[in-house]
Amino acid sequence: MRTSEVQQKLDEIISVLSENRLKEVIDFASYLRSKEETEELFGMQIRSKPYIDWLSSENNIYDEVFRDEIKQR
Repeated sequence: MRTSEVQQKLDEIISVLSENRLKEVIDFASYLRSKEETEELFGMQIRSKPYIDWLSSENNIYDEVFRDEIKQR
């Protein structure tokens, strides 16, 4: 479906909704937009060089910090 068709279909649907239902549609659309922005931000973070470096096998800070505990087990 093209964007114009989707917009037209949405217009047809919301034109018959009550005010309470329209508020629910607005809340849901806001939720979707927020989720999309959050996912985009998260994607940028996990692709960042500092994050990739932090996950690398060369970054063994936890092995160093917990070395004594690891030996005791």
